[in-house]
Amino acid sequence: MNSRPLSLALLVAALGLAGAGCRHFGPGSIVADRLPYNEAIARSWKEQALLNIVKMRYVDAPFFVDVPQITSGYTVQGTATANAGIFPPVSPLAVFSQQLAAGLNLQGGYQDRPTISYTPQTGAQFIRNLTNPINPGSVLFLIQSGYPADVVFDLMVDSINGVRNRSVSGGQLRAADPEFIQITRSIRKAQLAGHVGIRVQTDKDKRDAVAFFFHDKDADPELARELAEVRKILKVDPKQSDFRVTFGATASSTQEIAILSRSVLRVLQELSTGVDVPAEHLARGIAPPLDEVGGGPPLFRVCSGPKRPCDPFVAVCYEGRWFWVEKDDLVTKRTLGTMLILLALADSGAKEALPVITIQAN
Repeated sequence: MNSRPLSLALLVAALGLAGAGCRHFGPGSIVADRLPYNEAIARSWKEQALLNIVKMRYVDAPFFVDVPQITSGYTVQGTATANAGIFPPVSPLAVFSQQLAAGLNLQGGYQDRPTISYTPQTGAQFIRNLTNPINPGSVLFLIQSGYPADVVFDLMVDSINGVRNRSVSGGQLRAADPEFIQITRSIRKAQLAGHVGIRVQTDKDKRDAVAFFFHDKDADPELARELAEVRKILKVDPKQSDFRVTFGATASSTQEIAILSRSVLRVLQELSTGVDVPAEHLARGIAPPLDEVGGGPPLFRVCSGPKRPCDPFVAVCYEGRWFWVEKDDLVTKRTLGTMLILLALADSGAKEALPVITIQAN
């Protein structure tokens, strides 16, 4: 009996098995690798932000490391051999007996050698990015894009026309002016009703200027009354609906709204007040105590404990303790997401290369 057909069949089967293991290479590698790298970068970005917030609560300096490039190369090697044969009977008496022997040998190798580049964010440009106040126009553009106005103002603004927000300085917390809370909540209501927006205008020097408007046309009586009260608190023209936006503590006219915006470093410092510091750390003096102030629920809350929780939204370890954000804490998750956007907005210098993933598909 000829053994070639059987050998050929085994060889084809072996090659089919070997090829099946390579279905994630080539174009399929994009699906297999892009999302895992995306998730890893996003997770590390959240962890880095949370770690720096916790460090600032402990009066430690924040530090950022960028991931400008990830290069992943695949190497695949494989061999397959097959053989078969039919042998005569081992005994002369076993006339009708035959022996079939077949062999199949598969060998393969797979290596994934990613090259990850890290860039520490240091130097004068980094300091400027952290300490420069965020452009008031960027603050308003976030509101225009749908972010809640009260959250944006509470997080990114120190004062509006001299009306002060909650703040921390030298370990001391100062409550927000009641009028500030009233302003931000009323603007949020107007935002939900579609009565708030921004407009980019050209001034007399042919420079782009941002105008902020809130109007009570077709608004319900309660909202119209609240917006009239906002104009009164801000000391702006009660008959005007759009106002030129400037950076500063006080406005120079009744047609202007002065926004004293915070820097990214200041925002990190404000968020650090929401970190739950263990009592033993306060007793040892490695983190300063903070006075409790009113003004509504916090925008950012970080839990702490001796062990890592089972299913946190994000968690980091610092000073032998775990700090995390609960997955069902939507307010804190939204605030952290806004903080990540601020880190991108703060880059006012030369544009760095964004994380690039290069997969060798051959």
